[in-house]
Amino acid sequence: MIGLFNVYNILSTITLARALGISFLTIDKALRDIPKIAGRVEVFNSPKGSAKGVTAIVDYAHTTDSLEKLYQAFPDVPKICVLGNTGGGRDSWKRPEMGTIANRYCDHIILTNEDPYDENPYTIVNQMATGITDKKKLEIIMDRRLAIRTALQKAPQGGCVLVSGKGTDPYIMGPKGTKIPWSDAEVVQEELAN
Repeated sequence: MIGLFNVYNILSTITLARALGISFLTIDKALRDIPKIAGRVEVFNSPKGSAKGVTAIVDYAHTTDSLEKLYQAFPDVPKICVLGNTGGGRDSWKRPEMGTIANRYCDHIILTNEDPYDENPYTIVNQMATGITDKKKLEIIMDRRLAIRTALQKAPQGGCVLVSGKGTDPYIMGPKGTKIPWSDAEVVQEELAN
């Protein structure tokens, strides 16, 4: 499990377990047996024998705090960041802030479509872009698959592609209740394989 936020989560879990009388031996076994959690700092690597070794991370981060914590978990690697992270019709206040956080931590930023619902997706992305002061880092690719593919291509050897916002959400939500089936994890794996 990656990130200081996971350390805090584990420490609070240990504290609760001890308060309930659960032994350290049982706690230790449970922590060693934690399965991979889909959509939460979910790690995918380039296939063996690939020309370039890249790590891709899929995470649900869709608040300013969770996005910053995600980026902080990867301090010493080049980061190519793919984010939509702000659905249509709500939380418009955080859009520039999400851009500011990406500007602070990412070497390259690709803004993309996520869940526009009945709002114009370009409006959402453009509001996020206002928080990015270093426009040389910024790229807008509305097609989410193409955004992920481009990020993987741009990532240097040993670099990290962070795809945030959707996690395990199975659809991109569009206007008038339309739903496009989607999986960031599946797309990341397909594009890494290519």
